[in-house]
Amino acid sequence: MTDSGKTAAKPTTVGVELGARRYDVRIGAIAAADAAEAIADALGAVTGVAVLVDGSVGERSPRVAPLVEALRARLPNVKRFDLRAGEACKTLAEIERTTEWLAEQGYDRRGAVVGVGGGAATDHAGFAAAVYLRGVRFALVPTTLLAMVDASVGGKTAVDLPAGKNLVGAFHQPSAVVADLGFLDTLPAREVRAGLAEVVKCGFIADAPLLTILETASMVDGKLPIEVAAELVARAVRVKAEVVAEDETEGGRRAILNFGHTVGHALEAASGYDLLHGEAVGLGMLAALSLGEARGLGTPALTARATALLARLGLPVDLRPRLSAEVLARVTVDKKRRGGAIKFVFVPSAGETKLVDVSPDEIAAHFLQRGSGARA
Repeated sequence: MTDSGKTAAKPTTVGVELGARRYDVRIGAIAAADAAEAIADALGAVTGVAVLVDGSVGERSPRVAPLVEALRARLPNVKRFDLRAGEACKTLAEIERTTEWLAEQGYDRRGAVVGVGGGAATDHAGFAAAVYLRGVRFALVPTTLLAMVDASVGGKTAVDLPAGKNLVGAFHQPSAVVADLGFLDTLPAREVRAGLAEVVKCGFIADAPLLTILETASMVDGKLPIEVAAELVARAVRVKAEVVAEDETEGGRRAILNFGHTVGHALEAASGYDLLHGEAVGLGMLAALSLGEARGLGTPALTARATALLARLGLPVDLRPRLSAEVLARVTVDKKRRGGAIKFVFVPSAGETKLVDVSPDEIAAHFLQRGSGARA
């Protein structure tokens, strides 16, 4: 993902301003000792730390073991527990497995959790921290681009049910987030592309210049120059931090962060999670732009721009064959449903959003009766 052979700039720090619960997101190529120091300082006095590691990252990345050792040098009773890889860890059964282990190890209310991994692992770690002993402190070390720009920031923690994605969860803010770009060096190219979808989302909802950067950035062998990666992550985190600071529990403006997620979550779940989250969100953005066009809340040019950008980044844009009655039925159990309506995020122009309640019948009529291509 990054050209780490070059000297990295000084890490960037983005604050998530939540009063007494504010925390920092550090972004850059960060040495294990520095990451451990930042986490230790943020957690403060603790009786022990459980490091929950995504199983696939633990096997793939050489940066995990030094981080755990650095945490052991700074904090008491540090023990590592490997989670099931990827989305498989986001179930209530896996949360039970983790919390049983926490209890067996004797972690008390002054203990803390450190989650290391992609978005599924950070969601799992945050939710486990939220429910264990009615809440313990936690910090996150996101290891995928998607987790760095989205899942690790904002305090949303959740696991999935068979009926849909993220249906059981809690708001629980971390004490610190350390986004070490060095983890991206061993990230598979498909995971890189999936993470860029969430960066595209931030461009459409709040930071239009991000789209231009993505449209012109060069990638060689699946890598971005580290300074470009750092800028993309920092800008996306700033978008999310600003929105979360204004609306922590999604009572209003925070809902704009769901652009592309309403249909995206349904596509992701219906695929049996063969679609990565970012791939599904990209398709969901095209669905939202298509429906917005039909409502007069968008333009063909904007939809075409999104389609071209997602395709340039190597993300799927074949929305038509992926939508079905089964997928659209899953939209109706989305957690954003209010009564009989689904709250959709529309983007009339880059950087502008509008929240609208849409009936399931209108969604079905648009995509099933009129076709479901990007310009449906």
